[in-house]
Amino acid sequence: MSDDWDFYALRVDGEPASIFVDLGISKDAPIRSHATMGYLRVLMLRPREDGLSSQDEFNDLIALEDRVTAKIVENGAAVFVGRNTSSGNRDFYFYVADPTNFEKATEAAMREFPAYEYETGSRADQEWRTYFDFLYPSEIDFQRIMNRRVCQQLEKNGDNVSNERKIDHLALLPNPKAQAALAGYVQGEGFTVESAPDEPDANGQFRVEFYRIDQPVRIDETVVPLFRKVIELGGEYDGWGCEVSP
Repeated sequence: MSDDWDFYALRVDGEPASIFVDLGISKDAPIRSHATMGYLRVLMLRPREDGLSSQDEFNDLIALEDRVTAKIVENGAAVFVGRNTSSGNRDFYFYVADPTNFEKATEAAMREFPAYEYETGSRADQEWRTYFDFLYPSEIDFQRIMNRRVCQQLEKNGDNVSNERKIDHLALLPNPKAQAALAGYVQGEGFTVESAPDEPDANGQFRVEFYRIDQPVRIDETVVPLFRKVIELGGEYDGWGCEVSP
């Protein structure tokens, strides 16, 4: 388990969902000694009408998570990789060395929380497909997480993220044709192209640097269409930045 965790919203089976996931462990996964995915589904007592967790139950669920996951991963028996909250359930996901020991540890840990009904089970998953295909964010969801982190860092530095200001963007394209297409697209969306060199960079990519006056608080509305366009052109959206505006 790493210290790089974050959350994002999505829909699971058509219902609102929230995933909290260990992003950092992707660098080490799959861990071959833990080739079985184990899950613990806890039925929430007071979910919201949309099936997500309520503020009223927040402290109880966090206490359960902290205690139960600590027991299950004790002595390296399991790795906790994430949780999904949806449809009135909170599902915890682990990769385990021994599925029998996992189920025993889960049952013992849940005895401390008799008010909660739960289900548990496991299946072979040597390539950690549940982690990579379900828990880990898509490229766009990952970009949204990064957007939020930049805004949080701005606020830590005294920024008012509602203030409009120049926001710079950088995209890397595979060839001059894609570079020109992106430059034309962003100009049509009200951006100013600051730089689009004719020569590729050291990695053989063609840069487009551009900016527009926008609010960081609404950055997803700005970045998501840009991200999709850059991907459509075979390129890489390389992020955004701005000066602090108190």
